[in-house]
Amino acid sequence: MCTLIAGIGILGPGTLVVGANRDESPDRPSSSPGLLRERPLVVGGRDLVAGGTWLAVRESRFVVALLNRRPAPGGSGSPDDPNDPSSYRSRGLLCLDAAAAPPFSDAPHRLDPGTGDRHPERRDAALALFARDAYAHCTLVGLEAGGEAWAIHAGHGKPPETTALEPGWHVITHADPDDAKEPRTVWLRARLREVKAAGAEATLEAVAALLRRHDEDGTPGVCLHRDRFPTVSSTLLALGDLETPRYLHAAGPPCVTPYADVSGLLES
Repeated sequence: MCTLIAGIGILGPGTLVVGANRDESPDRPSSSPGLLRERPLVVGGRDLVAGGTWLAVRESRFVVALLNRRPAPGGSGSPDDPNDPSSYRSRGLLCLDAAAAPPFSDAPHRLDPGTGDRHPERRDAALALFARDAYAHCTLVGLEAGGEAWAIHAGHGKPPETTALEPGWHVITHADPDDAKEPRTVWLRARLREVKAAGAEATLEAVAALLRRHDEDGTPGVCLHRDRFPTVSSTLLALGDLETPRYLHAAGPPCVTPYADVSGLLES
């Protein structure tokens, strides 16, 4: 996946809005959102080559997304990488494992003794996965409605680096979160500042309009039409303390493919 928009608390405390375009080879088969794990309940699309996912939703509140990054000097996949590329575990499996990792939602929360805030246990579980296996260059994002939100940069020849994501709008592509040097990120963040939260449906439609955007009038494209790694699907989510959580999926470029409502999966 190559474009992720996250709105933390945009619809009020304890809420989460996500919009994401997946850019991938059209020849790599995948399935539309469905059940990925039963306990804990994890739903999302499945990569039919390695069995992982690019975006998973756990128990209607926690989202994990995986964004591939270009090889970094000295990192995985670079010309000077001493490791066999086939030795790296699938990043899609990493995404799925991070979504399903303990603790369970009914487990007692650990508190930071210094601040009294909840300890980011899902982040720690994700970091443990990076310590256990080697992965190619990527950013793993974890977003919990009303809870922790982070991005982990790994596979770049250095220990994983974690960025906390504060309430508000964020954009992540193939670079760092909210990277001021990445044109698509800069353009999207400027447009998101104009989005006025007016309920879940209106906010999701505003995000969808951005995900449909092509490279025209000198602006960078978000819905990409190209021979190599075009946009192959799109997802919209509104989760957390809402009357009706929403999960919409377009099984093709969102500029020409309607979003189907798969919100029923959140209640499986």
